[in-house]
Amino acid sequence: MGALTTRPGEGLELRQGHALAGLLGRPPPCLRLADLPTPVERAAWLDRGDVEVWLKRDDRSSEIYGGGKVRKLEWLLANPPFNGRGPIASIGGIGSHHLVALALYLRGLDRRLHALTFEQVVTPHVEANLATLASLGVEFWHARTRAGLGLAWLAYKTWRRPAEPGVMMAPGASTGLGGFGFVGAGLELAAQIRAGLLPKPGTIYITGGSAGSSAGLAVGLALAEVGAHLRIVSAVEAWSFNGLLYRRMIRQIVATLAVHGLDPARLRGGADRLLADAGVTWSIDHTQVGPGYAVPTDAGRAAVAFAGDHGIKLETTYTGKCLAGLSADLAAGAAIRGPVLLWNTHGCNDLTRWQSVGWERRLPGKLRARLPALRGG
Repeated sequence: MGALTTRPGEGLELRQGHALAGLLGRPPPCLRLADLPTPVERAAWLDRGDVEVWLKRDDRSSEIYGGGKVRKLEWLLANPPFNGRGPIASIGGIGSHHLVALALYLRGLDRRLHALTFEQVVTPHVEANLATLASLGVEFWHARTRAGLGLAWLAYKTWRRPAEPGVMMAPGASTGLGGFGFVGAGLELAAQIRAGLLPKPGTIYITGGSAGSSAGLAVGLALAEVGAHLRIVSAVEAWSFNGLLYRRMIRQIVATLAVHGLDPARLRGGADRLLADAGVTWSIDHTQVGPGYAVPTDAGRAAVAFAGDHGIKLETTYTGKCLAGLSADLAAGAAIRGPVLLWNTHGCNDLTRWQSVGWERRLPGKLRARLPALRGG
C-alpha cells in the first residue's frame, strides 16, 4: 500500500474490511493511502512501577509518508472540494508534517501545493521537511509569524494571486471528514484489543494541535464502546487548542458521521452523551508547550533521545513533547489508569529521496535569508 490507486477527480468506494465500512449507510469515497491497521507493541522501557506502557505505531502507516496525517488525507483527497485536478492551499510552519504529507500525496496525483507558512526554529528535522517542500516545487506565501499569516493570505488572494488559486484545506487536515481517519483508528484499536494484541488501555496519550486526530480518536473509541481516558498533550498554546475548540471538533466529526448515515440511534443526546455513555473521557495538558509552538524544550529533546535509544523516532514539535508529558505524569506519580497506550503519530519516513541539491534557492527570498538565524535555536 502507500501508493495512490485512483486518478485525480475520481473517488474510491470504501474498501471492504475498513473499520468504518459497517457503520455508515452512505460512506464517502476513501483513497487507499494508509497501510492499516498499524501495529501495536509493548514498550516495557517506558514502564514505571505498576503502570504498563504500549505503543501504537502510526509511524508505520505508509511507505510514502506515515504518521497520523495519512489517515486524514485519504478521506479528504477523495471528496469535494479537494478531489479535483487543481492545487490545494494550506497553512503550517516551515517544518509542517501536514504540509509535507499533503505535498507528497498531491505529487502522486500530479497536483501542487500552495503553502502559507510561518517561521519556526529550524532543527535538523524541520530542515528536512522544509527541504522536501521546496524540492517538490511547493509554492510559498510566507509570513514570519503566525500573526502575520493574515497578510500572507491577503497576498495570496490579491497581489500575489496564483494563476490557478488552490482550494483551502484546514490546518492539519482537521475537518469533520478528516476526523474520520481517527474515528477509524479508534475502531481499529478496538479490533486489536478484541484480537488480544494488547490489553484495553486505561489511558491513551496522544499529541494535540489542530484537534482532528485526538477528537476523531475519542469518537471512534466511543463508537466501539472502549472506555478510556485520552490524555492530550498539546503542542500549542491554550488560545490555539483548548476544551472549547476540542468539543467543537468532536461535534463537527459526529455531525459529519450523521450526514453519511451513522445510525441516528447512536447519536441520541449528541456528541457529549456518546462519549459519556461509552466511558470516554479526556484532558488537555499544556505543560509541555514551552516557549511556544514548535520551540524545542529540554524535556522534549530528552524524550526524543530516550525513544531513539529504543528504536523509536520522534521529533521535538509534537511527539517528543507527548512522550515528555507521559514521562512527567509517571515521574510525578499522577493517578494514571493503566495500561497506558502512547500513540506515535510521527511520520518518520526518510525524505532524502525527495530532496534536490540547491533546494534553498526555491524558497522565498526573505525566508532564505533568515535560515541561518533560524537554525538550531
